[in-house]
Amino acid sequence: MVKNLGLLGCDSVFMADADIIEEKNIAKPGLLRENATIGQSKISCVIDPLRSWFPQTQWNGAPVEIADVEPKQFWEAEMLFSCVDTDLARTEIAALATRYKIPICDAGMGGRSNHVGRVSWFPSTDSVACFACLLTSRRRAELFSIWESQVHSCWAHEQDERIAWTSTPTMSSIVADLQVKLAIFPKEHQEEAFSIHLDLDRTAASQTIQHRRSAECPLHTQVPGVPFPICTRAECRTCGGQFSPDQRVGWVRRWGKCSLCGSHDLIIRDSMRNELVDSIS
Repeated sequence: MVKNLGLLGCDSVFMADADIIEEKNIAKPGLLRENATIGQSKISCVIDPLRSWFPQTQWNGAPVEIADVEPKQFWEAEMLFSCVDTDLARTEIAALATRYKIPICDAGMGGRSNHVGRVSWFPSTDSVACFACLLTSRRRAELFSIWESQVHSCWAHEQDERIAWTSTPTMSSIVADLQVKLAIFPKEHQEEAFSIHLDLDRTAASQTIQHRRSAECPLHTQVPGVPFPICTRAECRTCGGQFSPDQRVGWVRRWGKCSLCGSHDLIIRDSMRNELVDSIS
């Protein structure tokens, strides 16, 4: 996807990805094939090649989750491109896009076949659907509760979903091409939220799905500030020590470690809530 943005000569691209390179990654994207090291941040690996290939574009990034990106980046952004693989990540992105009034073009691979992909468009208008509108009320409540959950691993609820997502370099390229084309060359119908579903195993390979806003979705309610609760007190299961991370609950749960012994086995004891979480509780 970022390769396509470079080919189109975009002025500036900022990337956020907290993930690191695994052995399975190196065989797929061209950006990760040269000088890639297992355990290296994906962002640090791709920045230099992108700057070399597409010098007319200003490339920047940070090895963080999108919820930890500085607000300045959102205020200056014209569009968000989402390339994630869980409902939780997409809901976090939807919350930020709603907060900063930015349209989203989302893409991903899905289904048990590696010939299936989907690209979705979500305008920046409150009157149309966001990603969270597509979920059931129960699923939305579950995801919002995960933001403040005391469970250490947030991916426990996502396990089945992650297994179902597959990809190949060819299909990934097709979906990424469609994603960028859909976002950069808008049509009249892009005032509404919709998805284009591709299934190359079927005769009718392409299907457009219209999305309607859910009256129960809380992301369309004006919520001041950043919508993610902050952990004010955490406890280490290993040594029993307590400390104040003053970081997002989601960040502490995924990346936090005890300030005393370095253990990642933490319990969220206290957090600073906000109106969005309260509206779901």
